[in-house]
Amino acid sequence: MKASRWRYAALIAAACFLSGCAADVVMVNPRTGETAICRESLRGLNPWSQKEACVGHYIAGGWTRAGQE
Repeated sequence: MKASRWRYAALIAAACFLSGCAADVVMVNPRTGETAICRESLRGLNPWSQKEACVGHYIAGGWTRAGQE
């Protein structure tokens, strides 16, 4: 029983460390220079995160990701 607890603890720890790769996305309006941030919720662990929907909304409006102009 103790071995399975350690396995679950290791999986949770690995998920927390790997979720550090998830980051907020800064969007830029190329015409005005205005910026907006699409935030990642719960450091990438939320399966209902709306970050990608937010990014898609801005891209449809002609915005670009910061650093990709």
